[in-house]
Amino acid sequence: MKLKWMVVSGLMIVALVATACATLVKPAETAHGAAQVPTPDVPVAPHETHKTFDPVLPPASQEAHKEIVLHVKDTVSEIAPDVPVDVWTYDGTVPGPILHVNLGDTVKFTLINDGALQHSIDFHAAQTAWNVNYVSINPGEQLSFEWKANYPGVFMYHCGTPPVIHHIGNGMYGTIIVSSPELKPVAKEYVLVQSEFYVNKGSDGLFHTDGTKLNAATPDYVVFNGFANQYKDEPLTANPGERVRLWVMNAGPTTFSAFHVIGALFDTAYADGNPQNEQHGMQTVNIPPGGGYMVELVIPDAGLYPFVTHSFAYTGKGALGVIKIGDGGPAANMAH
Repeated sequence: MKLKWMVVSGLMIVALVATACATLVKPAETAHGAAQVPTPDVPVAPHETHKTFDPVLPPASQEAHKEIVLHVKDTVSEIAPDVPVDVWTYDGTVPGPILHVNLGDTVKFTLINDGALQHSIDFHAAQTAWNVNYVSINPGEQLSFEWKANYPGVFMYHCGTPPVIHHIGNGMYGTIIVSSPELKPVAKEYVLVQSEFYVNKGSDGLFHTDGTKLNAATPDYVVFNGFANQYKDEPLTANPGERVRLWVMNAGPTTFSAFHVIGALFDTAYADGNPQNEQHGMQTVNIPPGGGYMVELVIPDAGLYPFVTHSFAYTGKGALGVIKIGDGGPAANMAH
């Protein structure tokens, strides 16, 4: 049965990539941060292969005071098969860890810079002075401050050190969920962070963020949770008739997300994840860079339901995954 849905899923991917008129192609080999100037061919540097980013929303503790500590770490992260990128991260992953607090919580936050450059933090969920708490800190330094979660939703956090586009483009972002007591329990809750990578291969065998591509908004990869198409073979799962809640955040740094699940509708959707922003019967939700949406859906029939950005120039660059309902359903003719 597993083989059957993997085959069908593969056919889906082929059809969707063909529709997008794009395939996952490694960028040209160039020097770090440079324009597209070829360098001598070198083998890909040894690196750790990607491990699936767990999309399940972790539970929030019931304590009203939350302590959150994030470490800046320089590391190498594979963003597509055999595409290792030297990245700047929070806690060593791209995106950073999924954070989860409750509405009204007080957050005591500490940033520790274990990296080689200046970095900072910007919580979109917080109301705090930019020039006091969002300042850059040097390697080896740390910064602490408190803030209160006054609004519910799905929010971005990211590095705000100039040039911000480069720090976000090089991996320094994540999402924090602020849960509202108005939300009822559901069967499954998943978190998806869409983002872009603009890279070229360097003479060291690693891929590096390219500033020229960043500023031209010509991404090589557009992905969910840091890796191209990772939820194709490791899909999100639910049973027929179960309510699924998706917290979707677009880290950008530049392109919009047109989030859509093929074969399904969002019976309820909330802009920025706030229950006050309620919508019904949505086919696609538009998410700006730095914004979010929470969507809910109930899928009655077993089958495979791909989720994409409906901006199809980017779908074939890695912005595609699958929700597997039940056993995945029977094999089907994918030529539609």
